[in-house]
Amino acid sequence: METIEIVGIIVSIIGIGSFAAIFTILYVTYTNATISEFRSGKKDIELIDEAIYDNLAHVKKRREIIKTIKSIGFYGLMIIIIPIFAFSLLNKFSGNVTMLGNQGILVVASGSMSEKNEANGYLIDNNLNNQFNTYDTIVIKKVRYESDLALYDVIAFVDSEGKTVIHRIIDIEFGTDGRIHYETRGDSNNASDKFRPCIDDIQGKYTGKKIPVIGMFVLFMQSPIGIITVVGLLYCLFTTDRLTEKLYKEQQKRLDKLSVVIDYENETELGKMNAQYYETIYYKGFIYKFNEEGFLDKEEIKDKDILEKSNASIIKVIEDKDNNEILSEEISIDEKEGE
Repeated sequence: METIEIVGIIVSIIGIGSFAAIFTILYVTYTNATISEFRSGKKDIELIDEAIYDNLAHVKKRREIIKTIKSIGFYGLMIIIIPIFAFSLLNKFSGNVTMLGNQGILVVASGSMSEKNEANGYLIDNNLNNQFNTYDTIVIKKVRYESDLALYDVIAFVDSEGKTVIHRIIDIEFGTDGRIHYETRGDSNNASDKFRPCIDDIQGKYTGKKIPVIGMFVLFMQSPIGIITVVGLLYCLFTTDRLTEKLYKEQQKRLDKLSVVIDYENETELGKMNAQYYETIYYKGFIYKFNEEGFLDKEEIKDKDILEKSNASIIKVIEDKDNNEILSEEISIDEKEGE
C-alpha cells in the first residue's frame, strides 16, 4: 500500500469518525432534551395541537402516506446498501471474482474492453460486439478444459502480478512447457498482453451478461476509504432510527396520559354545534373546546385566575345542554411519572 493511500485512510478515519461522534452527541442530546420536555409537560400544548390536527381525516391519510414513504425509503436504502456492501467485501476477499456454482461475478476496473480499436481488424471481420465499459459488472462461466475455450472468447484470468485481467483471446498456441497458452488483448488496445495464460490461470469465460454502472459502487465499497464511509453511514442511519423510535415512544406515552383527560380521538368537524354537550379544557394558557363529535375551537385564556390554575393542572368543564348541568374538575398531571 502506497503512502498516499495510507494517508487517505487515516484522514478518512479521522473525518468520518469525528462526524459520527459529533452526530451521535448532538442527536442524543436533542433526544434526551426532548424526552425531558415531554415528561415535564413543556410540550403538552404542542402535543395536543398535533394530536388534534393528526386526527383530521385528510391529515391522517397524508401522514400515513408520508410515514410509509419514509419507511420504504429507509429500508429500501438498507436493502440496496447492505447487499452491495456485503458483495463488495466478498468479492474483495475472493480475488475480485465471486463464484456462485459454475458462474461468477466480477467488476470491470478498466476501459480496455470498452471500444473497438481500428488496429484490431478481427473485431470487425467477425462482428464481435460484446464489449463492456469500466464499472460494468459482468457474469463469467467457469471453464475446466481447453476445449471449453475458442478463438475470440473473452476470458478473465490472473496475470503474473496477481491481477485479474478481462481480455479477448486472439490466438491459441503451444508453449515451451508443452501446454496450451492463450494470446489475449483488450479490444481498445493495439498490442497484446505480455502474459500468456494457460487453463489454470483462467477464472472464467464472459457469458455476454452485464449490469452497467453498479461496479462503481462495488469498487468504492471495496476500498479502505469506502469501507470506512459505508460503516460510518450505516452507523448513523441505525442510530437515527433507534433514537427516533425512542423519541416516538416517549411522545406516545405522554399523549396516552393526556388522552385520559382530553378527548381528541374523534374525527374533527369544525363548527358543528348540534351536539348535546360541550367540553372545555383549560390548560397552559389555552382553551380547547369540544363537543361530542370532536374538536371545535382553540383560543387563549384571558381570565388571570384561570390562567394561573391552568399552568399547574388541567381544568375540565363539561356542560350538559339537556340538563343545564355544568361539571368542573381540576386534574393534575404527575410530572415525574415515567422518568
